[in-house]
Amino acid sequence: MADRSVSWTDPESVARLLARATAPRRVAAALTRVTAAARAVRAPAARPSTPPARASVPAPAPPPPIVVAPEPAVVPKLEHSSDNPSDRLDALMAWTLDHQRCTGAFVADDNGLTLAAHGISEAHVALVGPLLSALMGVRSIPGVDATAGALWLGTNMMSWVETRTERGGFCLGTVGAEALSTEALNQLKEALEVTVRGL
Repeated sequence: MADRSVSWTDPESVARLLARATAPRRVAAALTRVTAAARAVRAPAARPSTPPARASVPAPAPPPPIVVAPEPAVVPKLEHSSDNPSDRLDALMAWTLDHQRCTGAFVADDNGLTLAAHGISEAHVALVGPLLSALMGVRSIPGVDATAGALWLGTNMMSWVETRTERGGFCLGTVGAEALSTEALNQLKEALEVTVRGL
C-alpha cells in the first residue's frame, strides 16, 4: 500500500496538529523568560572574583643551630725529672712555650738577672729588673696583688708571674700578641714555684 500524500490530508487536521505541537513550546519559552527575569531581580550583588585576603601567619623560624664549644685544651702540670737547676729551667722554658700562647719566655731573679730565656729580646729581659723593683713599691699598697700582670711593650704584650722563696724572688715572663688569661697565669705561677723550689 502506497503512503498517503499530504495533499490527501485534511487541512483542518493538519492545522490542529500544528497548533498542538507548537503551543507547549511557546508556553515553555515564555516561562523561561519570566523565570530568568525573576532570578535577575532576586540575585544578590555580584561577588568579587578573587577571594578575600587572609591574614598571613609567618612560618615559624627554624631553631638556631646548636653550637658546641670545643673542649679547652688540658694543660698538663710541669713535672721535673732532674735536680739540676739548669735542666729544671730548660724544662720550664719548654713547657711554657709548648702550652701557653706566647712567642718567647724568660725566667729572671728579682735583681733582673736572666736565668733562662728563649725567643725574647735583650730589651725585654733588661726591663725585668726595673719592673720588679717598681712592683715592690706597688705591693706595699694594701689590697694590691702585684705578683702577676701584663704590660704592652710596643706591639707585644709581656705577661709575668712572680713567686718568693727563701732565696729571693723569681719571675717567669712571656711575650706574645695578647695578654695571658688568669687561668694561664695561675698555671705559670704553679710551674714556676715547682721549678724554683729547692734551687
